[in-house]
Amino acid sequence: MTVSTQQVTRPDATELHVGRLADAKVRVSLDPYLSVLALTTDALGGRRRGAPESWRRRIRSAVSPAQAQAVWPLVAPGHSVTPDCVSPLSPIFETSVDEQIERLRDLSPDELLADLDGVFGRSGPPPHWRTVARQPRHWLRAYASATSQVWAAMRPVWREARPLLDREVARVGAAAMRGRLDVILGGIHPSSRFEDGVLKIRDPEPARFDLAGRRLVLVPMVSGGDALICSLDRADAVWLGYPLPGAGRLFRGEPAQEGGNALELLLGPVRAQVLTAASRPVTMGELATLTRLTPSAVTYHCERLAAAGLVLRERHGREVRVSLTPRAERLSELFDA
Repeated sequence: MTVSTQQVTRPDATELHVGRLADAKVRVSLDPYLSVLALTTDALGGRRRGAPESWRRRIRSAVSPAQAQAVWPLVAPGHSVTPDCVSPLSPIFETSVDEQIERLRDLSPDELLADLDGVFGRSGPPPHWRTVARQPRHWLRAYASATSQVWAAMRPVWREARPLLDREVARVGAAAMRGRLDVILGGIHPSSRFEDGVLKIRDPEPARFDLAGRRLVLVPMVSGGDALICSLDRADAVWLGYPLPGAGRLFRGEPAQEGGNALELLLGPVRAQVLTAASRPVTMGELATLTRLTPSAVTYHCERLAAAGLVLRERHGREVRVSLTPRAERLSELFDA
């Protein structure tokens, strides 16, 4: 079962109970198939997830109407669960997109129908999957072809993103070595929260899962900033596909660049900048001036840093002052060492 979160107004959330992060087996996988899936649903399915319009146009021009139509069951409003055949073979082993497309083309109609039965149970597939159930072979061919065309259109962008992807591997590695994977999980997506060992993901079809000793695989996606795709019920591993930090450079046509200090690798350049600017107590207005961010952006990043236990916000009259917590001070000392 793959869960692709949607922007919804009700507060329901799927929960992944991770437990002690020190005991978790975490790795990063650079599997481009999830990026293709995120961009396909963004450009062809009407599920806007922040991809730039230039990418969306490129994808739409690469596929036929029949191929685009095959994407619609994946993006039905109010639903997030999809059959396992849409999921990557295994992000743990970074299977190529071409191999995954061949898997779709080789899948028999009976296997797809069994997959639908396994996911949706005796009640049968919901309305948006019934057309697929009536013409499984047709859908498999159309969806595989759509995926192939999207990958052909976006493969150059994936190659351009390689420095950012390598940087993300280093960022997660630095967090693991410093015992700060909570910072990574806490900032993995704008609509998620990580608190007390529980990752909460906004979801129209909420459920509860336990990591329970399984491997936790983080899959950075070259996608819009609101994309999030995850699979939480596999026996071998849990994987989370999330927006690649720094992908905005690619949106703007700028070259991806490596570099940055260790604190930036952990928190990302913007939040590292906010944390550095708050090394002495400052007001929100002063913080916006020091970081050259808009007030709303400062508020957003301070909320995430506060959720990670790194900053305190205290009201003094009409002003809100921001200061570092002891945890943040220790973190800064570690990275300055």
